[in-house]
Amino acid sequence: MTGTLSTLTGAGAELRLRRDLHHLDGISRAAMTAVLHPVLPATADALAAALPVAPRHRALLDRWLTALTAAGALRRDAHGVFHATGPADTPALHELPSRYERLGFPPEMARLHRAALERLPDLLGDRVALTDLLQEGTDVVASLGAYQRNAFTGRLHARCAELVAEAAAGRGPGGRVRVVELGGGSGATTEALRGLDTDHTFTDVSPLYTAAAAERFGVATALLDVDADFTAQGFPAGGADVVVAANVLHNATDIPAALSRVRRLLAPGGTLLLVDSAGDCDTVLTSMQFLLSPPASSPHATDPHGRFTDRRAGTATVFPTAGEWEEDLTAAGFDVRARHPDDTAGPAPAGQYLWHATVPEAAAVDTAELRRLLDGRDGEPVCTVDGTDLDAAAVLAAVAGNRPDASGSRLPDEAARFCADLAQALTAVRPRPAPDPGPPPHTLVLTGDPAGAAAALDAWARRGRVTAVPPDTAPARLLAALERAEATEAVLPLALARALPATPAAALTDLSALTRVSCPEPGVTAADVTAWAELGPRLEGAPSLAGTAPRTSVDSPAVAADAALRGLDAAARADLALRGLDVPACVDAAHAVARAALLSMLHTLHRAGCLTGPGAHTPQEIAAAVRPAPEHRRLLDRWLTVLTEEHLLDRAPSGALTPTVPPDTYTDLDTVWRPALRGWRAAHGSDATVAYARRSAGELLALMRAERSAAALLFPRGETDTARSLYRESATARYQHHAAAALVADHLRGTPRGRVLEAGGGTATTTEVVLPELERLPGTSVEYLFTDVSPFFLDHARARFGDRLRYGLLDVDRDPVEQGHAAGSFDVVVAGGVLNAAVDTDASVRGLARLLVPGGLLVLTEPTREEYWVLASQGFLLAAPRDARAATGSSFLTHTQWRAVLDGAGLLPVADLPAEGHPLHPLGHRVFAARRP
Repeated sequence: MTGTLSTLTGAGAELRLRRDLHHLDGISRAAMTAVLHPVLPATADALAAALPVAPRHRALLDRWLTALTAAGALRRDAHGVFHATGPADTPALHELPSRYERLGFPPEMARLHRAALERLPDLLGDRVALTDLLQEGTDVVASLGAYQRNAFTGRLHARCAELVAEAAAGRGPGGRVRVVELGGGSGATTEALRGLDTDHTFTDVSPLYTAAAAERFGVATALLDVDADFTAQGFPAGGADVVVAANVLHNATDIPAALSRVRRLLAPGGTLLLVDSAGDCDTVLTSMQFLLSPPASSPHATDPHGRFTDRRAGTATVFPTAGEWEEDLTAAGFDVRARHPDDTAGPAPAGQYLWHATVPEAAAVDTAELRRLLDGRDGEPVCTVDGTDLDAAAVLAAVAGNRPDASGSRLPDEAARFCADLAQALTAVRPRPAPDPGPPPHTLVLTGDPAGAAAALDAWARRGRVTAVPPDTAPARLLAALERAEATEAVLPLALARALPATPAAALTDLSALTRVSCPEPGVTAADVTAWAELGPRLEGAPSLAGTAPRTSVDSPAVAADAALRGLDAAARADLALRGLDVPACVDAAHAVARAALLSMLHTLHRAGCLTGPGAHTPQEIAAAVRPAPEHRRLLDRWLTVLTEEHLLDRAPSGALTPTVPPDTYTDLDTVWRPALRGWRAAHGSDATVAYARRSAGELLALMRAERSAAALLFPRGETDTARSLYRESATARYQHHAAAALVADHLRGTPRGRVLEAGGGTATTTEVVLPELERLPGTSVEYLFTDVSPFFLDHARARFGDRLRYGLLDVDRDPVEQGHAAGSFDVVVAGGVLNAAVDTDASVRGLARLLVPGGLLVLTEPTREEYWVLASQGFLLAAPRDARAATGSSFLTHTQWRAVLDGAGLLPVADLPAEGHPLHPLGHRVFAARRP
C-alpha cells in the first residue's frame, strides 16, 4: 500500500511533535505508577480489590499493567504478581500546558488531563466521573472533543477532506456525493469537511452530539448506532457514496460486523475513510479512556472483558493492530487503497491512522424479467418517484446498476432507492400476474418498502403505472398524493393504513379512483376495514384477530366473552375499564380536586403573610415572603400564573397581584378539601388520591422551602401503596392503562415472539394491566423488560412479578443505547406517565424510538393539561425542563406539543385517545401510540 501525508511542519517540528508525545506518555505512566506503587507487589485481581477499582474500569486497569510492563516500569513474575522496578516518579504535571500547546491541543485538554491525573484513584473507583472534572460553565461537547483537536489528528482530518473532495469531483457535473459521517462526536472531522459540496449527514449514537452538530454546522443529523442494523435505523443499503468513520469503530461490539454494515450502506464503488487507533496511547489511558468503559447501567459493567464479541473478546484490548484493521476491512469486502501515514517515517503519531478503502463496483443485475414487464413502453413514463418521472429506459438502466438516467444526470436519491428496491425484488422467485383485461392499475407504494417494490412489478405486469413516495410522508400529504395521482391501488404498512382514515383531511380528499388498499402486515382489524369502507376503498390484509367482532356497546353483556373482547378496538376496550363508574361524576370530582388545590396555593401564600387582605403584592414580594428553595422558585412562579389564569388572582398593569376571593374561602383547609374528598369517594369508590393531595396541601409551605420531603409524602416509610393508588384509582388512569394494554396486545397479536420494554415502570400500575393482557395472547411468547431509573422500583416489581418479567435500569433523560439497551431490539416500548418527568421530552422520545424495530410501536400515556393538584404535591419532585415547557413554565406538554414531539422523532401516528366527544376528553389525559416507519 502507498499513501502520503501532507506535512504542515518541517522535520525539526516533526521530531519535536514526537518528543512531546513521548513526554506526555511518560507523565501519564508516572501517574499510573504512583497510584499502583503503594499496593505492589500484587496480582491484577489484588490490585483491583485494594485500590479499589470499579468493575466497569477493570479492563482499563489491565491495560495500565500491560503498558507499564511494556515500558519497564513494572515486571510480572511467573505467578502473575506485578512488582515495581524502581521508585515511583512524581508526574511533571507543570509540563502539561506547554506540551499540549505545542501539539496543537486547545487549552482545555491540558486542564482536563491534569485534573484526571490528580484524581486517578477516584476515577478508577468511580467515585468521580471524567465529566465531573470539566470546568464549570464549559461546553461539554467541545471539552470532551478536545483530545481530537491536535496537529497529528488534524493532518488525518485534512487528508480525509481531500479524499472526500476527490470523490465529489469524480461525481461529475450536477451530481452531489452523499457523505454519511459515523460517530461524529464533537465534530472535529466535520469541521474539516465544511465547505465541500456534498450531501453530508452527521450521525452519532448520542443526541447530545447530533444536536450540537446541527446548531454548529447546519448539517443534516441523525441518530445511528454502529452496533445495530443500519437499514432499520433509516439508512438503506447503497444509501451513501462516502462513509467517514473517525475514532468511532473501535467502540463497536464486533468490528467486522460493523464494517459489514458500513459495506452494505455504501453504494457500489463507494469509499470508506476510516480514522482510528492501532494500539493504546499511554496518555489517553489516563484520560479519555475512562469514557470508553461500559456505562454503569450496561450488562457488561460487571465484566468489561466480555463487551466485545470479535477478536478482542475476553481481552482488555480495545484497539486492533494496524494489520488487524486491514484484515477486517478486507474480510468485510473492502479494497484497502492506502494507509496514511504509510509508516515509512516510523510509527504513526499516537498510533492513529487513516485507511482509504473502497467497495467494488456492483455486478450486473439480471433485468430480463423487468424488460419483459416493460416491453413496448419505451418513452412512456412508467413511474413517478417523489415527483420525478421515469420512463422504461431509465428504470431499466437504474436497476441494472443504479447508473445515471438517459440525460446523464444522477437519479435523485429516492428514485435511486426505489430502483434498488426493484433490483432486490427481482431476485425473489414468485410468479407475476398475467395481464388483466381490465383497466391498467395506478399503484401507489412507498420507497424502501419491499412489498411496495413487488407491487410495482405486479402493476407493470398488468400494464399499469406506479407512484412511489418516501416512507416518511405525513398522512395528510399521502392523501394528497393519492388524490393527485388518481391512484387506483395503494400498498401501505399497517400504521399508515390505520392513520389515513383518521386524518382530518381524509373527509376532504377525493379518493373516488381508489378501489383497493393492500396492507401486507398482520394486524388488520374489522374496525380498520370499516374505516376505509366509509371512504370508499376496500382494505385487504392478513387479519391478526381470529374472528374479529363488530364494535360492541360497553353496556352489552357480550363484552364478557374473551373472543368479543379481542374484536373490540383499543378505545372500546379502554371503555370497558370504566364500567360501574359514573364517568361524568368522575370528571366533576377531578374538577373539584383541582379547585381545592388552587385554593390550597392561596392558603399557602396566606400563611406566608401574603393575601391576608385586599392589598396587592408583587411577585417579588410574594417570593420574599414565601422564601422558596431555589429549585422551587419556578414552581412558585407557575402557581402565580395558574392562579391568575383561573381568576383567583387579579394582575394589575403594574404586575401586582390581588386575590379575587375573600380569605375565608381558603384559610381553612378542611373546608376547602371536604367537598372534593366527598365527591371523589362517591365517584370512584375510594379516596386515596384526594387523601394524599390533602396531606400535601397541609405541608405546602414547608415543601416550598425544602423543609419537608415531597418523596417522603408520596412514599411514606418507603412504601409504594400511596403512589400506586394515585396511578390506578382515577377514571383516567383506568382508561389509560387498558387502552395501552389493548394497543400493545393488538400490535403483538399473531406474532410468535414479542419483545416489550416498559420505561419508567415505577409502581408497576401500567405493568399490572398490560402484562396479563400479553400473557393471554394465543401463540405469542412475550419477553417483557421492566425498567426504571431507580433500583427501589425494580426491587418492588421483582417482589410482585418474580420471573414473569426481566428487570433493568433505564434513565429516560439519557440515551438508552448508552445505558446498554440495544437499538432496534424491541417490538413495543411502553412509557406510562413517565415522560412528563423527563427534562427534554424530545430527546427522551427520540431515544425510546431508537429502541424500536422497524414497524415497532411506542405507547405513551401523558397529561396534556396542567394538573393543579400535581402542582401542589408531586410538582416538587419534577426537574426544570429544557423542552417546550421551559418557555411556558408549564408542567406538562400540550396535546399539540406532544404530537410535534412524536412527529419530530419520525414516528407515524397510530392512536390518540380518548377521542373528542368522549367524557374523559376534557381532562386532557391522553394515550398516544406511534409507529416507527
